[in-house]
Amino acid sequence: MSGRQEEGPAAFYVTWEAVEPNIRSAFKATKNLRQIDGASLVADKHLWQILRYVCAPRISEEDLWTLVGKKFKTVPAAFSDAAAKTFSSLIDMKRFPWVIAGRDPTDAELEASIIATATLQAHEALSTSRRGSASKSQELQVSEALGAAGWTLDNSRSPVVSLDEIQRGHFSCERKVGGAKCDIPIRLNDGRLLALECKVSNGPKNSWKRLQREVGGKADAWKQAYGSQVITGAVLAGVFDLKCLADAQNQQNVVLFWQHDLKPLVEFIQAK
Repeated sequence: MSGRQEEGPAAFYVTWEAVEPNIRSAFKATKNLRQIDGASLVADKHLWQILRYVCAPRISEEDLWTLVGKKFKTVPAAFSDAAAKTFSSLIDMKRFPWVIAGRDPTDAELEASIIATATLQAHEALSTSRRGSASKSQELQVSEALGAAGWTLDNSRSPVVSLDEIQRGHFSCERKVGGAKCDIPIRLNDGRLLALECKVSNGPKNSWKRLQREVGGKADAWKQAYGSQVITGAVLAGVFDLKCLADAQNQQNVVLFWQHDLKPLVEFIQAK
């Protein structure tokens, strides 16, 4: 929180200035959203990401893929018309009233809608960037603590199917375990694996998503795949709901640690 206060609105303004020209380009490519077609989506591989923010409400990648019927990073030609139709049907008529009226926007309407859309996209982009930066910081701090405790970094990123693919006393970073990405898998000396996740929460409500849905969901999957041979843990920072923490520990058997004090984590792995 103190870092956020020191940063002030500067980071938001920088992000806003970065996304605003792209939104103007997207409007130009689609004749101010009146002509969204498959050819435009194929020609500009980034256009679909911008058009997610002209929908009401903003449509997630996952929801778009479900509606179109295909998961993609760039819109495939075979699904471009379906994607264009989806965007056209979901356009926010409050921000873009000229679309439903079948006319060109006034200068005032166009500028207001661009400002609103840039604000929406900048807010999400900055939030995503902050979460990623905080998570990377956690992973680095945990890795340094493990190294200082005598654990050896295994630089492999190949998926782990058998736990023996990570030697005892070794750990990795961002590696799939049993089909699910694990931030830091740690092979304990007793042969078990501590699947450690790094999570930052900015409030009680957000903590349920970060811990219960994301970590708890992986814990259930790892338990099903490996039984008691995998222990799921989480290194936490930020604000977490107390009941969320209790449920993670008592119902999903997640071992919890805090970023500001990693000594209990080191003691935990050394005791196994």
